[in-house]
Amino acid sequence: MRSPQEIVFRLRQEGGNLLRVVHQPHVECAKKPPLAALPDPSAVANSLAGSTYAVEVVRIAEKILRHRFPIMGIEIETGPNIDWRQDYISGKSSDVGYFRRMPYLDFNQVGDHKIIWELNRHQHLVLLAQAWRFTGRAEFLREIEAELEGWWGANPFAHGINWTSALEVAFRAFSWIWVFHIAGDALSDRVRRKLLDSLYAHGRHLSGNLSVYFSPNTHLMGEAMVLHAIAVLFPEFPRSRRWRREA
Repeated sequence: MRSPQEIVFRLRQEGGNLLRVVHQPHVECAKKPPLAALPDPSAVANSLAGSTYAVEVVRIAEKILRHRFPIMGIEIETGPNIDWRQDYISGKSSDVGYFRRMPYLDFNQVGDHKIIWELNRHQHLVLLAQAWRFTGRAEFLREIEAELEGWWGANPFAHGINWTSALEVAFRAFSWIWVFHIAGDALSDRVRRKLLDSLYAHGRHLSGNLSVYFSPNTHLMGEAMVLHAIAVLFPEFPRSRRWRREA
C-alpha cells in the first residue's frame, strides 16, 4: 500500500515529466574543457604513456572502432550502424515510445534490458577518449562524435528504453562528463555544444525522477551522486545550485 505522501510525490514527478516533454530542456553553454575541478587530462595521459594500462586501453578502443563491445563478460558486435535500443543477444529491438509506457521488463517485447542498458552507459566512449589522449589518433574522436550523434538521433528526450531507468541516465551522464573532460577540447564545436545541452537534459531528467520510493538505496545514491557531479562541475547550468542542494 502506497502512502499518501508517495502518491503525491509520484503525481508531481509525472506532471513534471509531461511538462518536460512539452517544453524540452535546452541550454546554450559554451563551457570549455577540461574541467577545472578534475586532474588535467594531458598530465595524467603523459604520466601513463607507455604503461600496461595505456596499451590495454588502446587495444580495447581499437575493438570499439570495429563496433565490437566487451560488456558483462561477453562481446557483442553491432555492425556499422549501432541500434541503441537493440538487445544484440536476442536480436529484439524496441520503439521510441514515451519512457513511462515502455515495457522494459518484458523480454518478449524488448529483449534483455540489461544488455541494452550496458551498451548505453557509454563507458566505452571514455575508453575512446583515453585512447585519443594516449595516441593522438583522430579516428577515436570521429568514433565518439559518430556514436553520440547516432545516440541522440535514436533516443529523443524521455522516449525509449534508455530513459526508463534514472540510474541508467545517471551512468550515461557520468560517462559523458568524462568524455567532455578528457577529449572535449578536440571535439567539434557543434558536438561539444550538443553534448553540454544533452548533459543538462540528463540533469533535468534525473532531478525529476529520483528513485526516492522505487529504490531509495543504491539507485538513489547513484542518481544523487551524478546529479551532484553535474551541478558542481557545470555551475553555468541554470539549475545547478538547486541540483547541488537537492543531491
